[in-house]
Amino acid sequence: MRRTSRLVLLLGVFLAALVFVVILLSSNKGGGQTGTPAATAPTQLPTVVAVSDIPLGTIVTAEMLTTRTLAVNLRETSVYGDPSQAVGKTTRKAIVAGAQVHSSDFQNRAVPLTVPTGRRAMTIAVNELTGVGNLLDVGDTVDLIISLRGDAFPVVQVLKDGTVTVVSGINPLSIKLPLLLQDVQIIGVINPPPPPAPAAAQGQPAPSRAPEFTEPQSKLLILAVTPAQAEVLLFARTTGVLDAILRSPLDAGQTAETTGVILKTLVDTYGVLPPEIVQVPIPTPLK
Repeated sequence: MRRTSRLVLLLGVFLAALVFVVILLSSNKGGGQTGTPAATAPTQLPTVVAVSDIPLGTIVTAEMLTTRTLAVNLRETSVYGDPSQAVGKTTRKAIVAGAQVHSSDFQNRAVPLTVPTGRRAMTIAVNELTGVGNLLDVGDTVDLIISLRGDAFPVVQVLKDGTVTVVSGINPLSIKLPLLLQDVQIIGVINPPPPPAPAAAQGQPAPSRAPEFTEPQSKLLILAVTPAQAEVLLFARTTGVLDAILRSPLDAGQTAETTGVILKTLVDTYGVLPPEIVQVPIPTPLK
C-alpha cells in the first residue's frame, strides 16, 4: 500500500508539472500575437490618367481625367492619385490619352502667376524712389505716372524756305503728365537679389556690414493690363520715368481726374518763383 501511494503521489506531481509547462507555453505563444498587427504596404494605389489627349497650355477639367487602380511598381514618379489635384491647372507639356498625370506636367514658375481673363501680363521696373519704397506686393493696385524731360516736346521753327529746325534751350525742365494709367493690379513681383556679403581677409572674421547709401535697386512689377494699356506702357517706359503710386483697396474701380503739372503750373498755382536773369557788370579792364 505504501509503494502504491508513493507512485500515485509521484504521478500526480508529474502531471501537475506537465500541465504547468503546457499552460506556460500557451501563454507565451498567445502573448506574441497580442497588440496591433504590423501594417502592410499597399500593393495597389489610385492613379490619375488622361482620358484623351490634353494639348500644351490647356486648363484641365474633370472630364479630361479618370482614375485607375495600378500596382505600385507600375506607378510613375510624382503621379497624382486624385483628379482634384490637377483640375484647374494649366499644362506645360502635352499629355497623351492613357498617360499618367504628374505634378511636373503643370506650370512650375519660380514666381506664381495667374493672368486674369481679358488681361495681359507686362513688367515694369521700379525702385525705392519710384515704387513706394519697394514695398509694393502681389495683389496691390497702383496708379502709374510718367515723367518726361522738356526735350521730349521739342519746339520747332518753320523757316522761310519751308524747312523745320528745332529751337534749343527752351523749356529744358521736366514735365509731368497727368495720371497715365489708374487701378492697375500687381499679379507678380520679382525682387532684386540681396547684396553680396563683404569679403573677409584671409584668417580674419568677416566684417559687419555698416549702413550705407547705395543706388536704388530695381524691383520688377508684373502688371495685369489690357492690350491698349500694354501699348501705352511700352511707349512710356522707353521715353520717360514711370512711378507707381499705391492705391487703397477701398478705391477699387474708381478713377481721379487730374490736369498734370508743368513748370508754369507750379509758378501760377503753387507760387514757385521762376528764376530771374541777373545782370553782372563786366569790370573795366585796367589800362
